[in-house]
This record gives sequence, structure tokens and C-alpha cells, in this order.
Amino acid sequence: MVYLSFNSSSEKRLGSKQIASDLGFPEHYMGKILQDLAKKQIINSSKGPHGGFYLSEGGMSLSLLSLINAIDGLQFFNMCGLGLHECNEDKPCPIHKEYQIIKGNLYKLLSEKTIKDMKYDLEKEIAFMDFQMPNNPETISPTDV
Repeated sequence: MVYLSFNSSSEKRLGSKQIASDLGFPEHYMGKILQDLAKKQIINSSKGPHGGFYLSEGGMSLSLLSLINAIDGLQFFNMCGLGLHECNEDKPCPIHKEYQIIKGNLYKLLSEKTIKDMKYDLEKEIAFMDFQMPNNPETISPTDV
């Protein structure tokens, strides 16, 4: 999503082959992920000779929690920190109370942080993330573009 935020728009769509190559993922796997995200309206896609995938302004406003929910679901937030099946408020595991606080803080962070926020942080060099840019074999920071 961050890659698409820097490299795509409704006028500049990227093919799954290029995205997979630039990010170092198998093409088939990346294609399935992109199709799934487009089907769930997380990203946009367009067919045809100038088709491909891109991230719209609406996609930029999605929270990380929404993205995680679309891809993996939010079962993690209902799981015991030790993986026990019987952990709950009535029968807590040894780390239950502390883990509830950590999960709550993580949930809050993920629900407040958007793709747009991440892009801004990278542009302002508040945060860093390296990935390959299109047609460039070197891994560079998005701020170098």
C-alpha cells in the first residue's frame, strides 16, 4: 500500500508483474493479493492495455486496522497472549491483564494510523522504509524520488 501511494495514481497504473518485481514477491502471489485488495475496494484496478493497479485518495485514508481486517481479519485481538483456549476474564492466563492493555494500545494505533499518515512520515523523513522503485534496481528511500 505504501509502495502504491508513492508510485501510482488514477493516471499511472502499475501491473502486478512490475509491482511483484519491484517488491521482490512472486508474481502469482502478488497478483492474488492485488486482486483480493481490488475486490475488497482497498485499491483500484483498471483493465485494458493501460490498466493496472493504483491507490486512490480513498485508499490513502484507510486505517491500517481496516487493511489488516481486509487481509487477515481481526482474530488476533480476540486471542490469548499465550495461545490458550480457555483464557478469558473469568479464567485469565498469567499475562491476560497486561496483554489486554497491549492489544488495546495496538488496536488504537492501527485504527488511527492511515496510509496517508505513513506516506507523510516517509516524505518528511520522520520514518524510514526502503523498497525498490520502478525501473530502478537499487533499493532507495521514497524520499529520494
